[in-house]
Amino acid sequence: MNWRIAAVVLTVVLIPTLRAQSSSEAFRQGAALGSSGNAAARARLDSNTAQASVPGYNNNPPQTAYFVGTGIAGAAAAAANACAGPGLGTSPGYAAQACNAVNFSQTNPMRRPSFSIAPTDPLLTNAKAITGDSQRIAGNIAGSYSDCTVLTSTTPDRFESKLCHQYRQTDSLSCVKRLIVSPLQTPGCSDGQFLTRVTADPCPDCTDSLAFDFSCGTDSYLMHVFTLDKVSGRVYMDLGSQQVPGVLNTQIPQTPGPSQIDDSLCYQTFFSQSCDGANCDIGAWFANPCQGTSYYGLSRFAMPTTLSFTDTWDDQCAALEARTR
Repeated sequence: MNWRIAAVVLTVVLIPTLRAQSSSEAFRQGAALGSSGNAAARARLDSNTAQASVPGYNNNPPQTAYFVGTGIAGAAAAAANACAGPGLGTSPGYAAQACNAVNFSQTNPMRRPSFSIAPTDPLLTNAKAITGDSQRIAGNIAGSYSDCTVLTSTTPDRFESKLCHQYRQTDSLSCVKRLIVSPLQTPGCSDGQFLTRVTADPCPDCTDSLAFDFSCGTDSYLMHVFTLDKVSGRVYMDLGSQQVPGVLNTQIPQTPGPSQIDDSLCYQTFFSQSCDGANCDIGAWFANPCQGTSYYGLSRFAMPTTLSFTDTWDDQCAALEARTR
């Protein structure tokens, strides 16, 4: 504020000088005067002279509250009410300048002229006429402006045919359907199938030895007991055959076989079975209760099996066949 006052004083002093001196001399004198006043002007700007020179100066004006908070609606309403009293905002001087501005912002919108444009107003009716008859307006323009001309086009309508082709890409693919046949072996034998022979030689000095033949039956074993000639290997004495309970891959305790106790013969036979994995052991006893003797023999054999087959399809074409549907 002090700098503006110094500039006004400088102008007043220079005017008589410019009339009396040349332009260059006047510029030199003005520059010298301005330089001489810089120190004094700077001292006034740096001091607190604004409090005494500026009307209404305040280091903490109440308007600083407008820059904090969530809005200024409340402060604006309070200022408008404060300036609405009689005489406020109408008296001259610096004190009334704030209320002058507030009252102007409140009353000016009501003083603005309002306009009502009826449907018959020329602004609307002329616009409709121009829209409805543009040829007439174009003709008037052509009459006053040579660059505009009225043209009548006789070019016939043009038609264009377009085709769209859609293709489905074909691929040459191959796949495999594989029949997988799996053999399945289960323990079993057919009726009359030979299983094993158990032998025992209780009398090394005798001409024969004991033999026990086991064969498969329908739901049992056939146990045949006899003696063999040690030299020829032929049957020396047939002691008989008997169906005994027996099934492959089972545990069979000591079970009686062919026996005879009478005036001509005195013997008893027994057998047992134990299986481990794919092998079975059959043990056979020959006892002579009349003499109090007993003999035992053992034979290990591989269980016979029946072969069956299961088949499954490994179909690797299912996904490709689904794409063709």
